[in-house]
Amino acid sequence: MKILLFGGTFDPVHNEHVKLVKGGIKELSPDKVVIIPALVPPHKSAASVGAHDRLNMAELAFSFDKKIEVSDIEIKRGGQSYTYLTATYFRELYPDAEIFFLIGGDSFFDFDKWVHPEIIAEKCKIVVVSRGEFTEKLVTRNSEFEKKYGYKAKILSFNGDFTSSTYIRYCLMLGCGAENLPESVSAYIEKNGLYKGDKYFEYLHEHLKEKRLYHTAGVIEYGLLINKQLKLDHDKVVLACALHDVAKYMHEEDFKGFVRPEGMSDSVVHAFLGEYVAKNVLGVTDEEVLSAIRYHTTGKADMSPLEKLVYTADLLERNRTYPGVAKLRKSVEENFEKGFAECVCQGYKHLKQAMISSNVYYLTKEAYDFYKSER
Repeated sequence: MKILLFGGTFDPVHNEHVKLVKGGIKELSPDKVVIIPALVPPHKSAASVGAHDRLNMAELAFSFDKKIEVSDIEIKRGGQSYTYLTATYFRELYPDAEIFFLIGGDSFFDFDKWVHPEIIAEKCKIVVVSRGEFTEKLVTRNSEFEKKYGYKAKILSFNGDFTSSTYIRYCLMLGCGAENLPESVSAYIEKNGLYKGDKYFEYLHEHLKEKRLYHTAGVIEYGLLINKQLKLDHDKVVLACALHDVAKYMHEEDFKGFVRPEGMSDSVVHAFLGEYVAKNVLGVTDEEVLSAIRYHTTGKADMSPLEKLVYTADLLERNRTYPGVAKLRKSVEENFEKGFAECVCQGYKHLKQAMISSNVYYLTKEAYDFYKSER
């Protein structure tokens, strides 16, 4: 008997999850596929919606094949959802079966950091779906995997894309809709009122254009990715990223208490006005969050970690397509501090080329001078 296991938070389950499982079925021809929603993954914060709803969404999304079942084993177990316990459970349940565990390429590179990866690799054969091209880096990683665990992981020929539950989730919370969801899952979310945003998200929905809402969801998503390196407070990261462009379409004359700093151009005033709106209209009192909103466009010398995070996420989120953005993302994801400095320097050079250097706001010049040696 051949069994394929596939776990995840599924918050929410999306079309790429479905395609991934279909790819595994096509290439492995398993007799049974088990989808395993996690309760609380060790490497993530708690899910946005409850286990019951995520189970229901998984059952809807994966109902296309009778050999697929959705298991509540990790949810019933309680606590953090450690994969080695799940792998052990299924090995004991099916002692003579050939069991495969399907993971994404990003998880494959981080596999050694999981809790007891040696137990997982012993109980199951690891199957990997890459995102994007089959790279030399993936081949090298598989050789390392073989030396450590005694066999090479099977790399599926199916290549996944960069669909993200995090991005979809925040699109829904911002009320701009979300693509790449199974119709049944989308209908379930709407019927049950899932992924509703708080007062900050409602305010953004009322005051930002749709394109800016998608950008905002992207900034939150990329900010949380960066935060895997920085390990800042999760809620502060989400709030600062969410509100960074809150005043993008507002007019300073509508806020009598706001005073534009001297010499500031129209292109950056929204960041400083955004801080004012966040504080005086929305009641944000956290100075770290307010400062990150204020400097997300201009930058400044000696920025705090949260200021750097929002500045970088704004430049590199998934909807940015300017020349060189992929290279900057790679730099940031390999080493945040060096990548951030590169973002500051590239941004300043672009501004100098696009406008008279005397019109570049002084804080941006100070940021460039402060960080240019750290690239």
